[in-house]
Amino acid sequence: MKTLKPYLKYLSDAQIEEINEGSMSLLENTGIMVDHQEGLEFLEKHGAKVDYQTKRARIPRKLVTRALETVPDRFTLAARNPEKDCPLIPGGRPYSRNGGGADFTIDLETGEFRPLLHADVKEYYKLMDALEGISFIAPVFGQDMPVIGRDILMLREAFGNTDKPIHLRAFTGESLKLMFEMAAIVAGGKKELKERPIVSLLEAPISPLKFLDVTVDALWLCGEYGIPLDVCVMPIAGGTGPMTMAGNLQLLNTEFLAGVVISQLANPGAPLQYAARPMAMDMRTGFSMAGSVELGMMASAGAQMARFYNVPVSLHGPWSDSMSHDGQSILERTYMNTMAALSGANVLVGAGMMQQSLVISQEQLVIDDEINRIAFRAVEGFEINEEHLAAEVIDRVGPGGNFVADMHTYKFLRSERFETKLLYHNSRESWEEGGSTTLVDRAKEKALIIIKEHQPNPLPEDLGKELDEFVSKALKSLEK
Repeated sequence: MKTLKPYLKYLSDAQIEEINEGSMSLLENTGIMVDHQEGLEFLEKHGAKVDYQTKRARIPRKLVTRALETVPDRFTLAARNPEKDCPLIPGGRPYSRNGGGADFTIDLETGEFRPLLHADVKEYYKLMDALEGISFIAPVFGQDMPVIGRDILMLREAFGNTDKPIHLRAFTGESLKLMFEMAAIVAGGKKELKERPIVSLLEAPISPLKFLDVTVDALWLCGEYGIPLDVCVMPIAGGTGPMTMAGNLQLLNTEFLAGVVISQLANPGAPLQYAARPMAMDMRTGFSMAGSVELGMMASAGAQMARFYNVPVSLHGPWSDSMSHDGQSILERTYMNTMAALSGANVLVGAGMMQQSLVISQEQLVIDDEINRIAFRAVEGFEINEEHLAAEVIDRVGPGGNFVADMHTYKFLRSERFETKLLYHNSRESWEEGGSTTLVDRAKEKALIIIKEHQPNPLPEDLGKELDEFVSKALKSLEK
């Protein structure tokens, strides 16, 4: 039997109830701003009090309660290769993805800070496809790619370079629908896509309490197609959210519940993830911080709220404010990732990102692959039974003996140890003979080898051709 799954907890049961009650009251009395005429009409039809002049919708708690009853407690981020599916289940193992949307990179060869280009995107996808600690893939965009349709071209690139699940970013509601149609082609049809959603999406309200038209459209369209959606709630403490951690938690929980209502009243059973991504403003500089320990604390509390509502949860994992692959970067991303994993996150987000998610680094992605794998191992626990407790073995070896040559050691030699692919565990003499490499040196070497040698599982030729024809037509339709 495995050891108990560890959970990091900041909230008592009474405090969870208090936050839930506060959110219900805020939705009913303060309400949300919905910049979507049809959305306002829809909410009013279901019992919300709507002020069309201010675009304010006040949502009675009975609607929130009803919506929460239909949110699934589990779903699978499906992959083109079913062996790489990511089932998100209560108490299950965590999965991970890179951070998406960056525009800049640190050049793998030269170390230069520069714009991210299309050629980098191809290499980055290939690298993510090869790394075991990157479970599914989010988009990054080359600045030399066309502005109109860049999101569609990104998805075509992703489908060609990985058979893992793919997380989307859409620039418009029109392009999002086209991307879902692309996913349906790869999945074998709209019905097949709904049964095995090979893509997922993130959308976020604008804190405090504002839902744009694109957010409402995404909530509804994802429900129609059965596409898992991260309801990303990320108020900035001291800026777009209250200065206090408790206040920021109260706000993000309220925004998540509002997203649940908009989604579930339209499409009961639509798969949603509670993406608690609280931020904090550095009040001295005005910059938003990515690596502050308070972010991990608030996110951990958000994970408790997700468990209270019995929905999957996605948290920031390896994140940092650092500009380089330095000690600050390693420190921030390690404690952020460990706190998230020990809080019961189903998904750890942010691998490869630096400088508040504005920059990607291939070396950092390889390092974060190792950090993620360590987190997976930490929450896995270990086996406890008669054979593993080894009382008989201890008795056999006896006082003053050693276990090196015992058959029990031989039997469990590999299964009881995390197999590092990057960390150094040997003598100084061997390290010096090997060139005295640093962690970043070894990450760079590994990245270069993967980019040179790894071959992703390609799309079938006929499917790739069909997808290319669709993309060509889609880009022309967006240019009109």
